Amino acid sequence: MAIRFGVVGLGMGYARAKLVRKTEGAELVAVCDINQERLQKAVNEFQCKGYSDFDQMLNDKDIDVVYVMTPSGMHLDFGEKAANAGKHVITTKPMEVTVSRCRRFIDACKKNKVNLIVDFEMRYHKDLQKLKYAIESGELGEIIFAEARCKWWRTQEYFDSTNWRGTWKYDGGGSAANQGIHVIDLLVWLCGDPKKVIASRYGVFAHNIETEDLTIAIIQLKNGNYGSIITTTNHHLDDEFGVSISFENGSISNLRGELKIKMKDGSEALKTEVPANLPGNAVEDMIRVLTKNEKPYISGYEGMRSIELLEKIYKKGKKFYKI
Repeated sequence: MAIRFGVVGLGMGYARAKLVRKTEGAELVAVCDINQERLQKAVNEFQCKGYSDFDQMLNDKDIDVVYVMTPSGMHLDFGEKAANAGKHVITTKPMEVTVSRCRRFIDACKKNKVNLIVDFEMRYHKDLQKLKYAIESGELGEIIFAEARCKWWRTQEYFDSTNWRGTWKYDGGGSAANQGIHVIDLLVWLCGDPKKVIASRYGVFAHNIETEDLTIAIIQLKNGNYGSIITTTNHHLDDEFGVSISFENGSISNLRGELKIKMKDGSEALKTEVPANLPGNAVEDMIRVLTKNEKPYISGYEGMRSIELLEKIYKKGKKFYKI
């Protein structure tokens, strides 16, 4: 029997509703949004139920999993309600805007004995999963240096089109919390949780927002070596997004989409084998959890790791905050 999903929030959630529809073993039962135009469009296209009231959707006994695609600072609000209603939960990135709210989210799901998955989609990429296994196997050796970059461009209209982007309460920050959280998560996943944030600077330089549009941080990695993080929405070329890591035995980079590998011996491929049954997206992840009793590939605890680092970056750089 298919695992039955309901999606709340049809901004970015529209794409996730399409993902549910095309994933084997999943059924899109319902969508939910307060915007009637978006709601009706999705209902017509997907031929599913539509709710403008989230509580009504939670009363739908045909739904097993709620996919939370609301503004970041509301993930807990919707996720906790879903858990209390006995629904399993997938939430988009970032998991929430503070570590304390992440913990409350985890506790709510644990209390109600439902599963929680955080949708950091880059962790589901096959080439990055292979890289993760290669790092853990020791094929690449010790990390010498790691860099995470998100250098994108966002117009003022992008922020003005909603009442939550670029706010501390609902976005949790700016370029680091919204766009850059992908690469921050990738860094902690591949390199481990840093020992500390050595230095951080952030501020608003080219937008009218309350958070930040440029963040730079220097960190000490788990092994004692060093790394850097830069996130911005001021880069008009809009062309750098990912991580670059130098190891004893080679280097990798996916800053422009494609994963590039160059080993010390000149080869350009990794030898480490990976399991064939790793999930390719968060929907597949939840299906394997519910049908095969597997552990979530990206649990709530995993989703919280990037927020723990983000909080440290913001705390370290707060006194230098520039507007």
